[in-house]
Amino acid sequence: MIHTLLPLLALASAEPVEFKPSAERFADAATCRVHLEELVGEARGQDYVAVEGPYAIAEGDVRIHMVRAEGSGHRIREHRCLGAELGARDWPHGMGTGDAEEPFTIESVARKAEWLKQDGGER
Repeated sequence: MIHTLLPLLALASAEPVEFKPSAERFADAATCRVHLEELVGEARGQDYVAVEGPYAIAEGDVRIHMVRAEGSGHRIREHRCLGAELGARDWPHGMGTGDAEEPFTIESVARKAEWLKQDGGER
């Protein structure tokens, strides 16, 4: 599935920051999702190495991810519509796994994302 790469990269960070609420307000979840689609369209014309979404993480939780190369890793920018509420966060992600035995793969990232194993992640 094409939508699995960026969410797993986003989940790879040991401690992603909390979502910061946006000052923008939307009438409903559908309008918020349209805004995410517009952000994706704009981001694809910029210098991001990857742009993905929008896609549903859970009922009423729709997200997009934008990834920019930075230093020896990436900076991940994530926007979320939780219903009609827009929030955003960004954080750096190093490319190393810290384990010389295991190469960096999507599977290794998913195995090491401890907070992914928590009950439903953050809401």
